[in-house]
Amino acid sequence: MLKIGDFSRLAHVSVKTLRFYDEAGLFAPAAVEPRTGYRFYRAAQLAQLQRILLLRELGCTVAETALLMRLAPDAPAYVRELAQLRRRLMTRVARDEERLRRLDALLHAQPRPAPDYATPAVVVRALPPVSALTVRERVRVAGGEVQRMFESTERRVARHRCRAPSSPFLLFHDMEYRDSDMDVEVCVPIEAAALSVCSGRLVPGVARAACARFAGSYAQAPQLYGRMLGWLDAAQSRALRKLLASVHRSPGSGSPRAWRGRRRHRTHDRFRSGSLPCSRHRQPGVRAHPPSPRSGLRSSR
Repeated sequence: MLKIGDFSRLAHVSVKTLRFYDEAGLFAPAAVEPRTGYRFYRAAQLAQLQRILLLRELGCTVAETALLMRLAPDAPAYVRELAQLRRRLMTRVARDEERLRRLDALLHAQPRPAPDYATPAVVVRALPPVSALTVRERVRVAGGEVQRMFESTERRVARHRCRAPSSPFLLFHDMEYRDSDMDVEVCVPIEAAALSVCSGRLVPGVARAACARFAGSYAQAPQLYGRMLGWLDAAQSRALRKLLASVHRSPGSGSPRAWRGRRRHRTHDRFRSGSLPCSRHRQPGVRAHPPSPRSGLRSSR
């Protein structure tokens, strides 16, 4: 048998790694000297260690690696775990490719003049109150979790057959910028007469709001908020409270048939417009917050 130092040189891994794998129950030595605690390994263990190192290099956690090492390569659970790992790697590759595209855009970008905030595509109008079934939760990011919240709420409304024809929307309740752990509220419009039946609520309207058209994903929301804050500054107005945003895709009516069709043809949510309640004149000493995609954004889907 080989001492741990000799085995580490043979396997091209550090002694620290071997000790860690032993303590984690992932790769145990062939024998341990009871009095001194010295670890000893056999050369035949190299194949097992190489398999562990491969799985770790592919991105498996220690727990996932331990599970895969216990499973037979032809077991259905083994295949499922590897398929999940493959999907994870594909997502990582897609993100890296997107980063490369953005980097290439920066490398080849030409200097552009600063945006003219004096005349953006912003209009002022009133926003009426909306009867809606709402669900409020904290989510990690404004993506799949929000989509599932909308789908669940739409199904609840469809069961009561009380769906109003207007687009659903999303309220971002955090007033400061947040990349994660966001306080959001999905709102699906319902008929006013069904408020008590559906346990809905009346989302208040505003008498004066700055509204802008916008095309893009949730990740581009800071551009929308920055444009609107710039317009408010040029118009000598100020934001009173949360930003309300509108999203492109709507599930349509609340009928079960329409909802099933919506699920078959689901697309990614995209902003359609944004609205920011504001005052007529900015108060002295009041400063706008930095651009934030979450500052009370009410977004219709």
